Amino acid sequence: MYYLLKRLVLRSAHPRAEPQKEVLFLTETVETIENISQNSNTLVQCLICAAWFAGFFIASRVFKHVVGPRLTRAAQKIERPYLSTLLQSFIRPCALFIALIGLYIGVRLLPFDFIHTDAWRTAQNHAVRIAFIVLLAWGLLGASKCVELALVGTRSRFDLGAGDTVIRFLERIYKAVILLFAGVLVVTEMGYNVNSLIAGLGLGGLTFALAAQDSASNFFGGLVIIFEKPFELGDWISTASLEGSVEDITFRSTKIRTLANALTVVPNSKLCGEPITNWTRMKMRLAQFTLGLTYGTPKRTVEAVTNRVRAMLENHPGVHSETVQVRLSEFADSSIDIAVQFYTKTTDIVEYRAVKEDVNLRIMDIMAGEGASFAFPSRSIYIENAPSLPDGKGGLQ
Repeated sequence: MYYLLKRLVLRSAHPRAEPQKEVLFLTETVETIENISQNSNTLVQCLICAAWFAGFFIASRVFKHVVGPRLTRAAQKIERPYLSTLLQSFIRPCALFIALIGLYIGVRLLPFDFIHTDAWRTAQNHAVRIAFIVLLAWGLLGASKCVELALVGTRSRFDLGAGDTVIRFLERIYKAVILLFAGVLVVTEMGYNVNSLIAGLGLGGLTFALAAQDSASNFFGGLVIIFEKPFELGDWISTASLEGSVEDITFRSTKIRTLANALTVVPNSKLCGEPITNWTRMKMRLAQFTLGLTYGTPKRTVEAVTNRVRAMLENHPGVHSETVQVRLSEFADSSIDIAVQFYTKTTDIVEYRAVKEDVNLRIMDIMAGEGASFAFPSRSIYIENAPSLPDGKGGLQ
């Protein structure tokens, strides 16, 4: 419009222009009007495309924050944990896919020539299919909780020994399979020949196998740990090299939290090659020590201390009475030793130490009541003949 007005103003300023220039002016004016009309149509079409995308984007937000949560709550009310978990995992991928559909439609409606070429449309179709594969894999990965629900239901129904470690291990296998298939589909959609890729991997398989011997041994070691179950997550174990609580078991290694609160990562092959002591699976915990009395303790007092300690342990609420053993064991270098052995009812280390503390305090009361004394390492030296001093004075001062 500005260009047209400018032409009209210039024409009015020079009314005696030549006829040829008048024709040229009219031609340019018509072309200017046509360009303005085309530009206005282009702008309108761009606005329509933006409206399409905005509509689908709003629909995606509504699905994510309103429709999806309501469907999930409805599935929870009818007690369908599988359905609610599946819906929850697909809410965000579906909302994003709705927005992508709006973007796809809006781009297809743009009034530009290159948008309508075969190459561009082919690229658009491939992009949409790749996005669909990625979003589907995203939703399926989020639905891995269904594997846990299925295994827990199967374990409770058929009394199977599928522990938390097995469940976590199978969840990881499920995720690895989903990622593998999604990767193959994306590579295929991008135009690569998967068969050629597999053949190339086959040619380098020997080299890969030689380089992955340790990884393979760790993987099979993990399978042994998972299915033989020498320990579970949270168990307190000890080997020849370390001791601690099991925090995680993966394809390659096991993570153990030591008593110093340090996290140690042990390869599964090494862990399977060592003797493993699982302290968590104890049915009762052993406590044993030696009670040393001085050699000046009378026989009656030794018998009284022995009998009272045995009676105290047999009546203690934290001790298995049938496991109590209190006996005069031997005459040591510095003490008369009474061997004390029993098993506590608890296997928890904190409760176990509390029981031992209470037992030790009661033993101190028994010793004080009987007038007995605890022995400590000592040595008596006897000198029969005192050596003479050089000045003729004998004896020791």
